[in-house]
Amino acid sequence: MRAMKRALTSVFCLVLATAAVAQQQKLAPMDMFRLNFFMTMNAEEPVAWLDADHYLVFDAGKQPRGPSSWSRVEAQTGKRERYVDKSALLASLGEDVDAGEVEGLGAWTWNESHTRFVLNVGGDLYAAGRDGATVRLTKTPDSEEVGVRFSPDGDSVAFVADYNLHVVPSAGGEVRALTTEGHADLFYGRLDWVYQEELYGRGNFQGYWWSPDSAKIALLRLDESPVEEFVLVSDVPARPTVERTNYPKVGEPNPIVDIGTIAVADGETQWFDVSDYPAEDRLVVRVTWAPDSSEVLFQVQNREQTWLDMRAGSVATGKSRLLWRETSDCWVEAGPEPQWLDGGSAFLWLSEKDGFKHIYKFGRSGEAQGRLTEGEWQVKKLLAIDEAAGFAYVTSDKSSPVETHLYRVPLKGGEIERITTGRGTHDVEMVPGNQAFVTHWSDANTPPCTYLRDLDNKDLRVIARSQPQMMKAFGVTEPEFVQVKARDGFPMEAILIKPADFDENKKYPVVQHTYSGPHTPRVRDRWGGRDFLWHQLLAQRGYVVFICDNRSASGKGRKYAKACWRNLGQSELRDLEDAVDWLAAKPYIDGDRVAIWGWSYGGYQTLYNMTHSKKWAAGVAVNPVTDWRLYDTIYTERYGGLPSNNAEGYEKGSGTKRNRLPSLDNAGIHLP
Repeated sequence: MRAMKRALTSVFCLVLATAAVAQQQKLAPMDMFRLNFFMTMNAEEPVAWLDADHYLVFDAGKQPRGPSSWSRVEAQTGKRERYVDKSALLASLGEDVDAGEVEGLGAWTWNESHTRFVLNVGGDLYAAGRDGATVRLTKTPDSEEVGVRFSPDGDSVAFVADYNLHVVPSAGGEVRALTTEGHADLFYGRLDWVYQEELYGRGNFQGYWWSPDSAKIALLRLDESPVEEFVLVSDVPARPTVERTNYPKVGEPNPIVDIGTIAVADGETQWFDVSDYPAEDRLVVRVTWAPDSSEVLFQVQNREQTWLDMRAGSVATGKSRLLWRETSDCWVEAGPEPQWLDGGSAFLWLSEKDGFKHIYKFGRSGEAQGRLTEGEWQVKKLLAIDEAAGFAYVTSDKSSPVETHLYRVPLKGGEIERITTGRGTHDVEMVPGNQAFVTHWSDANTPPCTYLRDLDNKDLRVIARSQPQMMKAFGVTEPEFVQVKARDGFPMEAILIKPADFDENKKYPVVQHTYSGPHTPRVRDRWGGRDFLWHQLLAQRGYVVFICDNRSASGKGRKYAKACWRNLGQSELRDLEDAVDWLAAKPYIDGDRVAIWGWSYGGYQTLYNMTHSKKWAAGVAVNPVTDWRLYDTIYTERYGGLPSNNAEGYEKGSGTKRNRLPSLDNAGIHLP
């Protein structure tokens, strides 16, 4: 089978090379998927670092497909050795577990030292070491165990089952329920749909956090009883399945959230006093422990998210104190957790309080101790702190609003220094010890490549190199980055993709792509994946492709994103109309044949534009929000407020309120 796959890969590459010699060919829809796959096939992905010189991978080695195994990789040479005896592991698991279940990375949970792991397979949990010898931790195949986490000392494993939090010794032993009152409308240590989707990150249902000393667990309790149920009926099988999910729509009740700690030894629970915040107007949006395990820092917001309180809860007393309140003239988005320094007496914090995301320093008691960065640019991520060297490492768009680079920031203040060079976008992970970093780099023409580099930006090793030459057979054209001035002079970033045989004396129809949602730019100097290849396909068929970020989607800071606050769709439309006017003024553009398409928020904006403007002759709205009153609470109320406070904004922002000639509503796009 592996030999066959190698042969197929070779044949595919040979076909591309032959086509390049003979003639350039047009992209087919399938090429969006197979090209995107083959150009990055076999890319090695570091999963976890063991030390400054070695990392773990979980893959099939040099084969494009096949059984995955854990290997330890010598970072600078790429030399591999098996890390887990998988044969012994499968033999120890026996016939009760399908071997295919261990192929998913999500089934594995490692302790901090990466000496033992837990497998969530066969409806139960199994612990093992690198030798593959397993110990069965649970014997409840009818109860799903989720959210598996080792304690920091590695002695215990926590998980949620039947809506309750449990612990078990990692070496095997008695399973103890730390909570017992959980049910389908009362979650302990587990997030519901809207909390994971809009606050903690899609797919992250983790609602508990181990203390650094492994003695306690902080957890959220979500009372789902006020939340309305939404019913989904599958349209695929002959006998449709029905899925029921708690889904709060705008203005409806959210889950009631509480936060506390529970002692692992005896189950003693301490709920923090949050009575200052009405239950119906309370969100707990981030949770983290102080390094000494004496306090839990948690962030509280009102449901419209116009302010954010940082609180510290005492594990001993259950009382909490306010460290500070951050306010805004629009919204406050939950930031990442604090990053500690000075032995736990201070921490760094990312905030948009001045309209741009920057690094601030606070003392343990909440006193402001200055800021590390400032300017009309954004710190994207705070990656690591190296107190010995006196630097914090961040990614930022300081050099260009369409690029992301690695910088080091002096902890005592001063000019920040750019480390990565050239063009493009870097997604960076610092190596333990902060003397090197791994970057996943790409630009608009190049699929992602992975490099190990030192702090002088010199390559220590090319971990994975993509193969953009595969696109040569199809004659793709390079995107052109431009700036478009809105009516008030705001510079909107944009991309033009023209046909390879572009003739400025011809008139070309346009397909415009948009997302438009707050802080979500589409114009970036990075690989665009299948969308990039789809747009190249359109260019090959005689269209000019146009992508322009309206100001609220630009990613240039809350100062500009707030243009859409409480009037969703409307400011975006004005900016996009200005963009079309700019483009239509070009002599090679047919201004009567401009189409627009988008997905999710972009689908909404497409629908809104088509029903509120005559600038576009056609539109394709994929998975659109048709009316914000039908969407979930936390996302929509952050940007639109409550309907009771902003009825006019919701009415004007509806994508179903037609405000243009109905004769245009049935227009379509034909690909020659």
